Amino acid sequence: MKTKLFLLFLLTSLLVSAQKVPDHTLTLDSKISDVYLHNLTGIPVITTDGAVYGVNGETGQKIWEFKESGFIKSLNALGQDGGSSFTEVALSPFGKFNQTIFNIKTGHKILDEKTNGYKGIFDDKFVFGKNAILFFAKTDKTEAKLFLTSIENDNIIWESSIKTNKKLGSLLLGGAGAYNFIQNGDKIAFTAGKTVFLINKSDGKVILSEKYDAGKLFFTEDNKSLIAVENKSSSLVGGAIKAGFTMGLSLIGKKVIGKELIAFDVNSGKEVWKKSIKLDEGFVNYQFEDGKLFLIHEDGAKLYDYHTGKEAWKKEFKRKKVKGVEKTDEGYMVYYKNKKHLVDNIGKKVWKKPQKLISGIDFEVEDDEEYTTFEYNNGIILVTPFRILYFKKGQEKKVYRIAVDPKEDKLTFDNKNQNLIILKRKKLYILNPDKGLGKDQVKKIEFHNKKDINLLEARDNGYFINGNWEFVMTDLKGNVIKKEFFKQPGEGLRHLKNFGAFTLGVTGSAMQLAGMYNMSTGVGLHTSEHFVGQQNIMKQGTGESRFYKGYSQHSQGKLMTSFANDIWDDTRHNAFKATKNNAFFYANKEGKKVLVQVNKDSGDTVQTYEFGVDKPKYKIDKPAKKIYFSKGKDLKIFSYN
Repeated sequence: MKTKLFLLFLLTSLLVSAQKVPDHTLTLDSKISDVYLHNLTGIPVITTDGAVYGVNGETGQKIWEFKESGFIKSLNALGQDGGSSFTEVALSPFGKFNQTIFNIKTGHKILDEKTNGYKGIFDDKFVFGKNAILFFAKTDKTEAKLFLTSIENDNIIWESSIKTNKKLGSLLLGGAGAYNFIQNGDKIAFTAGKTVFLINKSDGKVILSEKYDAGKLFFTEDNKSLIAVENKSSSLVGGAIKAGFTMGLSLIGKKVIGKELIAFDVNSGKEVWKKSIKLDEGFVNYQFEDGKLFLIHEDGAKLYDYHTGKEAWKKEFKRKKVKGVEKTDEGYMVYYKNKKHLVDNIGKKVWKKPQKLISGIDFEVEDDEEYTTFEYNNGIILVTPFRILYFKKGQEKKVYRIAVDPKEDKLTFDNKNQNLIILKRKKLYILNPDKGLGKDQVKKIEFHNKKDINLLEARDNGYFINGNWEFVMTDLKGNVIKKEFFKQPGEGLRHLKNFGAFTLGVTGSAMQLAGMYNMSTGVGLHTSEHFVGQQNIMKQGTGESRFYKGYSQHSQGKLMTSFANDIWDDTRHNAFKATKNNAFFYANKEGKKVLVQVNKDSGDTVQTYEFGVDKPKYKIDKPAKKIYFSKGKDLKIFSYN
């Protein structure tokens, strides 16, 4: 009996000891409204009814605080939970509270409405070469101030003013914005209020202010001219199209804009061409090849001399959905669908019929059907948003076909193991012809909620798949090793609200989103259309896929990501790239409302953190291995291994 009692006591002690106590508790003056983790600096920002605080996670002490009643009132009126009152300024140590810009490290106020004379900040962009943020601040219906602010010392490098020919839009509804924002070594260009602007990066001098409704801007290959494409999209989708081009994803949506292009000298702002370029149909994409400009429109493509705007080809290549061009010894190779066609130096077809891009296999696609390929020693896998086909090397006919639902099914690619992974409801396919993995090796996994599964991570010996409430561990062939479902206290999706802040809530910049995505080890499971487009963009510029050169106008994003890495604090940068060993789930476990820390390699519970509420507000700082949880007036800080 004594032995049993001792064992029971020991077990109880172990369970109690597993409940982690806070390293620090900071009690504030009033109830905490929200906790926000600033990704770049790692500093938690705390808002209450009466103040805003920056906190040192190592010591649990306040770094700075603001208790300006008018400011706080307007801040809280916007609603913390909606995220509208505090936003992180991408690629910087700055944060935006209402219409005021602060340095989150120091609490230093950089810009505000009264001091700097504006009504509201409606956009911000990272400016490489200056390590600075360009803030766009509305001063009147058609006027704005621009502030280039150093991220190294908070100083305003220069201030400039612009005037548009149309209203800038509503700050409240988010209608104002700087669209088509591009930059090279010494110039910045963008559109606002249906006006094209070209500005010196060094001093903010406005070189060009042209009343032109542009749907896209780009610099010529020699950076001597700025080309503007007219915008003919409807008012309903125009902003989305512009945003799509700005993010370098124009071809994924296959959107078209206007038929006219004009060019401006980057030093004088004067028009370069005697006549604008007129396309037969709406502009789709562009490419520089052989020192010339290849313009793709909705019904064909043609080569131009971008210095003069004159045609380099006498013949237009008539074909819908052209993807790109490549200079060859015989002329130019034009790519479309899954085909290629050789034309001479003036655009006349050399071949009577096109050739298949991938020879030796029976594979056709529709005009609107994008696809990507995965090549193996034993064969090739082709993926479209609607199907997956495998062709064995030396065989024309497909070996197998897997139908794909573009709305429901999810795909990802494991670069480390070269495995293509498809999740079809409860069926898991791991495809790799060189390892004998194909359609017949499908595994069935009984997920508690298949629609909730959104992340997959390649571990050393398999995959860790998880959603908000559950995880599944498999080996590299998809065999289930371990799984667990966590019962949630209360209602709603609360698993890793912090994870959204970590990878998706970076705010403001698709470029930074890409950088953050690459630095995290988790692999998002994507819908098939998104997956195909993403894979093709990733293949651009690798040399192995000249076919994808039509997708190659994304250098802006690459530059932004590289500069993001340069300015990242070394400790946090390295931590982001390090292997992540933990997943967190908020659960009702053994009658207690706890945050559960799970090891991704073993599936074992490492630690639990008792919060004791149905709807906790917490953030997890993975690089610093800190958990921030607020309850009432208290901020509790936990460290974890």
